[in-house]
Amino acid sequence: MGGSEPQRGEQMTDWTNRPLPAERLLTFYNILMVVLWAAMLGRAWYALWLGLAHVAALPLPWLFARLPHNAGRGMRFLRELSPLLLVGVFWIELDLVRPALDLVGIDKPVAALDRLIFGVHLHEVWLPAMDAVWFSELMHLAYWAYYPAAYLPPIILAVMARNPATRDMVFRLTLVYLSCYLVYIAFPVDGPHFLEEPTAGIHQEGFFYGLVESAQRMGDSLGCSFPSSHVAIAVTAALLAWRWLPRWIAVLLWIEAVGVLLSTTYTQHHYAIDSLVGLLWAFGFWWLATPVHQRLSGEPPPAPQASG
Repeated sequence: MGGSEPQRGEQMTDWTNRPLPAERLLTFYNILMVVLWAAMLGRAWYALWLGLAHVAALPLPWLFARLPHNAGRGMRFLRELSPLLLVGVFWIELDLVRPALDLVGIDKPVAALDRLIFGVHLHEVWLPAMDAVWFSELMHLAYWAYYPAAYLPPIILAVMARNPATRDMVFRLTLVYLSCYLVYIAFPVDGPHFLEEPTAGIHQEGFFYGLVESAQRMGDSLGCSFPSSHVAIAVTAALLAWRWLPRWIAVLLWIEAVGVLLSTTYTQHHYAIDSLVGLLWAFGFWWLATPVHQRLSGEPPPAPQASG
């Protein structure tokens, strides 16, 4: 997967005059959402405004590409990370698609598959069986740490102007996020977090328990349980760290990825099958990233230069 130490040859300040692969992914997603919201005109008062917002976002990659090569660092930074910023906005939008389409969650077949594979619903039995505050806090910390694990590496690399690494990270994360979003729109699964009462106990007084619950209340969207994007993104971030970052950072992100894989079920936010498919999703789209990148840009994703 390439060298782990940053190479001087990776330091690039080029301002490419064509849309980046991650930006092209956003273009396809924006076109799809324009069509979707146009089809829902008259069914939701916000359909027109959200459709127009996606129309307004369509020319952004080409506007970025037309900026001069000596554009300031702030503009460079914004361009490199804009796909991830928009992905965050699109996540909030998902909560508005479901009622507009009047879709019903398909939890029953997913829950049945979960029981078929694991014999029980692990989210129902694991937390009550291991409800010590220290263990609950460890699991909730792992669940919460998904956010800095996913976003800090590309932000730091963008600040350092390590464009190949930044662009590879942003492209692969955007690909995984948007692929999950399309599944959520077509096949919404609510998950136990929305459908079941959480297990009560002393663990609910923990700091990280409260932090996770507060984050969920502020930004969770209905119908986005299967596959677990937390797991898919955490594993993708770990793979990216192994590809671009020093080994000690990669090891930390792999520990975090395993923590997310376990904590999504332990914290009762997901069925275990959600997490399992999220793991497979990450590896599947890691493999698909190369042909998709090749299709979008005519070249494979950037790879770290070999040392020596």
